[in-house]
Amino acid sequence: MLDKKVNFVRKPTDEAYGTVAVFEDLYGNLWDLIGTTTASAV
Repeated sequence: MLDKKVNFVRKPTDEAYGTVAVFEDLYGNLWDLIGTTTASAV
């Protein structure tokens, strides 16, 4: 995603449910990108 110049507004953080990074779309909306941990995956 960095190669495609995606603007991440918050660095990835580890939460109880997985890793979270926040990025901004072309219109200024913020999106959470969440990678779940194996313990919380359904």
